[in-house]
Amino acid sequence: LDSALMRPGRFDRQVTVDRPDYAGRLQILGVHARSKTLSKDVDLDKVARRTPGYTGADLANLLNEAAILAARRQLTEVSNDEISDAIERIMVGPEKKDRVMSERRKRLVAYHEAGHALVGALMPDYDAVQKISIIPRGNAGGLTFFTPSEERMESGLYSRTYLQNQMAVALGGRVAEEIVYGEDEVTTGASNDLQQVASVARQMVTRFGMSDKLGPVALGRAQGGMFLGRDIAAERDFSEDTAATIDSEVSNLVDVAYHRATKVLVDNRSVLDELAEMLVESETVDSEQLQDLLIRRDVRIAEYV
Repeated sequence: LDSALMRPGRFDRQVTVDRPDYAGRLQILGVHARSKTLSKDVDLDKVARRTPGYTGADLANLLNEAAILAARRQLTEVSNDEISDAIERIMVGPEKKDRVMSERRKRLVAYHEAGHALVGALMPDYDAVQKISIIPRGNAGGLTFFTPSEERMESGLYSRTYLQNQMAVALGGRVAEEIVYGEDEVTTGASNDLQQVASVARQMVTRFGMSDKLGPVALGRAQGGMFLGRDIAAERDFSEDTAATIDSEVSNLVDVAYHRATKVLVDNRSVLDELAEMLVESETVDSEQLQDLLIRRDVRIAEYV
């Protein structure tokens, strides 16, 4: 809304409606599930835990999408498979099973996603891996789904450790490609991951005061207004020397994340190979299968930075 509309005196009461927490989502799902025939394997408690950040409308859409999928599959009940597929469909779009991949590309994507998943599963205090898939969706050749922490989603507070882990996980796919195929065969598939890493590292330095050299300072002032047709941009209020230090600190953070991801995957190369092989064979690996693999191979959690 235009800020002029919300000036003092225009409205006596302003009510902020937050997104529902776990308990609220469970109740909302219960209401919308009344009109659906759910199979016995559907656990609304688990669905509520998988959907942090969803609004009431999002949850209604989720169950409607699951019901549509069940109807297309000529099923009389909505099962857990339809709900899982609906969550993924809403997040990243429908599967593109008609997109044929060569065996080499399929294996490369499998290693890329296995790299993300393995680094994510072994980072301390990071989001849980929900599912790994090499079935193309949208513009992505494969995807690794994580379930965000309810507490982090509600509070909006992210620790330095979490952000460092996030960068390492994002780099896990590219690092896996380098380890398996060599630097000369690294693909452009990690372009979005690299953008995410650069963005997180720069915000850690310039917004969150998480730079060792610059200390707890915020650099850059917000300017512009949406109603003027300009996006809010950062006005530079620091010297060229400070800008060079920022670039250096960003590079250092990315380097640390890169080496953490590399250590995890090199130390667990045989597990990476097995996970990639599982993906090549079945195209998807769920959280239980991943945990079984890690327990069977006695894999240890990575150390804190």
